[in-house]
Amino acid sequence: MSALLISSAAMAQSTSTQQNPTVAFSTPGSKQVTLKVCTAAGLCNTVTKTVVVLDPRPQIVSLSIPPLVGTAQTVSLSAQTTGRPALSHTWTIAGPQGNLVLTGNPASWNAQTPGIGVYQVTLRAQNTDGSFTSAPVTVSVELMSFADVPPTYWAWNSIETLYANGITSGCGLNPRTYCPGNPVSRAEMAVFLVRAMHGSSFLPPLPVGIFSDVATTYWAAPQIEQFYLDGITSGCALSPLRFCPGNLLSRAEMAIFLLRAKHGAAYVPPPATGTRFADVPATYWAAPWIEQLANEGITNGCATNPTRYCPDANVLRDQMAAFLVRSFGLTAP
Repeated sequence: MSALLISSAAMAQSTSTQQNPTVAFSTPGSKQVTLKVCTAAGLCNTVTKTVVVLDPRPQIVSLSIPPLVGTAQTVSLSAQTTGRPALSHTWTIAGPQGNLVLTGNPASWNAQTPGIGVYQVTLRAQNTDGSFTSAPVTVSVELMSFADVPPTYWAWNSIETLYANGITSGCGLNPRTYCPGNPVSRAEMAVFLVRAMHGSSFLPPLPVGIFSDVATTYWAAPQIEQFYLDGITSGCALSPLRFCPGNLLSRAEMAIFLLRAKHGAAYVPPPATGTRFADVPATYWAAPWIEQLANEGITNGCATNPTRYCPDANVLRDQMAAFLVRSFGLTAP
């Protein structure tokens, strides 16, 4: 003789004396299934198992949707869903430009369409048992002029501002890139600063060969010589006069160039105190310039506890963008 006992916290007990009964569960959850087998002599053995009954209707457990996206990005929209197969997934991206509908899980969204704006993204999961629609998730799509500088990048706003003002066109094309982590050379710095000082439409005069290491055919020769004529630089060495265009720009040199470009060639900062940065004593050759750069809110240094400036470190292209925007008060059109 055998008996099958089925029970759960949410249901009354159900019993069958069939050897292989068929059971249909009306609700999801954990069920206790107990089989008791007895012989004619009254000897019995009992086995209990837990059965988890899943809800066949679609459910959305979690969503993976980035809150901030650039127009040049293709992002993945994905979700963890449950329900009886086969499930269909329909994403609706609703905004001022209308609705964009995507299918699949994950789904691939090229944010160039619909474009810049704020959107509400919802997912509808459906099967033959029903459907479930998620609460909307807000996604902001921002301008992304460079493939390697998404809106989540720390210097994104400064780099976009630099591009909008015609001070940079980036470092590469197809796709357009900025190379934010690359160090800045003295030649690049001259181009950046001449454009920031004179405007993006300014054309410096043809070079005449002021520096022995900057041929008139050198790509940045016009800006380097204009930099010299503006009194911002006196070069890197004498006899013969040289500029060292390929040398990497240090943060100490940058402080001097930025303040001269901002205030004029005759500008002299106040004496240094030696108390602003732990790694810039008052006797350091560029200390007055570095401290004045901080006093004007153009830099906060490179590290804290203690506050440091890293004067001998190379300036990177993302840092240069931030410094230029702060120095000249640049804003996006």
